[in-house]
Amino acid sequence: MKDLRRTGRTTRMLIDAVSCAREGKAVYVIAANRQEQGRLQRLLWELTDDQLCHGIKVETPSSVGLDWNSFTLIGAHPNCVVLVDHFTIERLFATQLHELHRYD
Repeated sequence: MKDLRRTGRTTRMLIDAVSCAREGKAVYVIAANRQEQGRLQRLLWELTDDQLCHGIKVETPSSVGLDWNSFTLIGAHPNCVVLVDHFTIERLFATQLHELHRYD
């Protein structure tokens, strides 16, 4: 059975993305893959009924130059905010996370 925890982390991240965009920042949300990219874009539309979410770019790690050490876009303007969805981190770093929590 698939574990659908629904803790609200993604929703809280997207609310933060909207808040940053309202402050005039360039916002990039990093999704795990193309399927998640579409899902996060739909969630953004549900969270805001204005045109604001048009300015929030939802990308995949392979579609942007993401520096994984700093969670920034390589060469991006300082006004740029990068938010990485937890599922992206969990998926791409599953082995490292397993090792991190191995003896918890």
